[in-house]
Formats: sequence, structure tokens, C-alpha cells
Amino acid sequence: IFKNRHISYVQRTQEWDEFPNGRWGDSRSPAFGELDAYGIGLRGSNEANIKIYGYPETIRDLGELVKQYLTGNLPSLPWSEGYINSEADVIRGELLKLNGRGFLTINSQPAVNGVKSTHPVYGWGPKNGYVYQKSYLELLVPPEQLTELVTRIERNPDLSYHAVDKHGTLKTNSHEGPNAVTWGVYPGKEIIQPTIVETISFLAWKDEAFRLGDDWAKCYEAGSVSRHLIQEVMDTWFLVNIGKFLIQFFRSSRLTQSKSTTISTRARRFTGSLTAWGFLTWMRTSLMAWPRLGILSLSTFFIFL
Repeated sequence: IFKNRHISYVQRTQEWDEFPNGRWGDSRSPAFGELDAYGIGLRGSNEANIKIYGYPETIRDLGELVKQYLTGNLPSLPWSEGYINSEADVIRGELLKLNGRGFLTINSQPAVNGVKSTHPVYGWGPKNGYVYQKSYLELLVPPEQLTELVTRIERNPDLSYHAVDKHGTLKTNSHEGPNAVTWGVYPGKEIIQPTIVETISFLAWKDEAFRLGDDWAKCYEAGSVSRHLIQEVMDTWFLVNIGKFLIQFFRSSRLTQSKSTTISTRARRFTGSLTAWGFLTWMRTSLMAWPRLGILSLSTFFIFL
């Protein structure tokens, strides 16, 4: 959620004496604090921000600004502190289409299924590990589009979402606590989950996201078209995130009964004694032994928008 706001995240968490949004923490903890206590807001002078973003006068203009950012021609957005990274390359086409259809995307990541931790784009953590990501998208949605968007999302049981406006009106189908969207498996370690999505952290980010938009609007003179446009978006649109509930690794239809039984037997034999690394090694060995098994590539959810 704070993926593109590194400085903000550090400022808001540097004095925590607990981590309320971890796997075992209390989500009701007030550790996120008040925005004003951390000086969170849009950086730079009004003149500097206008030089970057110009004078948008229509929703299409706002979409074009995001497109410029996605193609590396804009150094930042109010919600992103620096240039877009290469992780977005594989989904850039879909993001560009969304911003041409009246949505404004502000955060995203593609699905990653078992990439080596040394991968130049997706890798992180110690070497000899494997990393995973669920598809994730965050965007601003006009109120007249929200009902149709939510209807389409709820047709797919694998998709979760949160939608909230500036005033705190929340819609969600996620009631299962923290939902890990990035994790890694490394030798001799428990599974590491550095990125999760849950309601309380999303609501904390909501306050900051709309605050940044308000600050952007105030860069322009009162009564100007640009100020009215941006303020209208902040006051009426919804901040929405969409993610995957789960990941399926195999196409079960390709398994014969005998091979399914063998896999199940091996799994039971190792249950309770395997480390996460050991299980991953066993799973990869099984895939090599049965080439007819297929890894199920994760479909993105852009087709639902």
C-alpha cells in the first residue's frame, strides 16, 4: 500500500514500539498515528509541482499525466515519490488502457510465481530463495463506475477488493484478516511476508492518498479549472484496491488419479517435518518427475475492468 511512498512509510513507523499489522498483531492498534504528526503531504513548492504536472482541465488530462508516468516521461505522481520501476513493464499496456478509460491507476504489481530471489527485477532477500507476488491493482474510480466495477469483481471468487471514499465510506469483500501479496521462501527460514493488504492499513493509506490529492489541488489558484477538477476527484471518487485471494499451482485436470494419489501420499509423509524450503524443493522435484503437470499461470484481473 505504501509501496511508492518510502519516505512516508519510514516517517510514520520509525517510532513504533509494536507492529500492529503483522500476522499476529492487533489491527486496531493506533500505531499509524495522525498524519499531521509526521508532516506527511505533497513535497515541493506549488510552482515546482505545477511545472511537473501542468494545468490539467479534464479527466482525460489526468489520465494522460498517469500515462506519462507509466511510460517513464514523468518523474513522479502525487502518490509516487520517484520514477516508475521496471516491475511494471509486463502490465504497462493494461495500465495504459485503464487510464484511457476514465480510471486513474496509482499502484500495481504483476503476479510472480517462484522467481529466483536474485532476479534483477522481481528478486529480493537472500540468495538461493524464491519469491512470489499476487496480482495487485490500486486505482481511483469515479462513483458512477463503482457499482459496475464491484459487480464484476464479485463474480470472481479469487478476487478481493476494498473501496473507500474520502469520507470513509467502505465497501469490501475481504473479511479474512491480512492478505499477503508478496512473500519469499529461503533456505533455513520461515516464509517471509513483507507485504500484506488488510482493511486497517488500507484505511490509513486512504487518509494519506486523499490528503496528497488535496495538497495537489491547492497548488493551483482558488477558482481555477485545475483546482476544481482535482478537488472534485478527491471529494467524490473512490480509492479501490483489487488483489488475489489465493494462488493455484497446478491444473488439476491434467493429473491422473494415480499421480494425484502419489502426490497426496508424499505430502502426508512429509507433513509436519518439512521446512518451507524443504517443501518447495520437494514440489519442484515432483514437477520435474511428472512433466505433464502444468504450472497455472496467474491471469491478471484487468479483463474484469
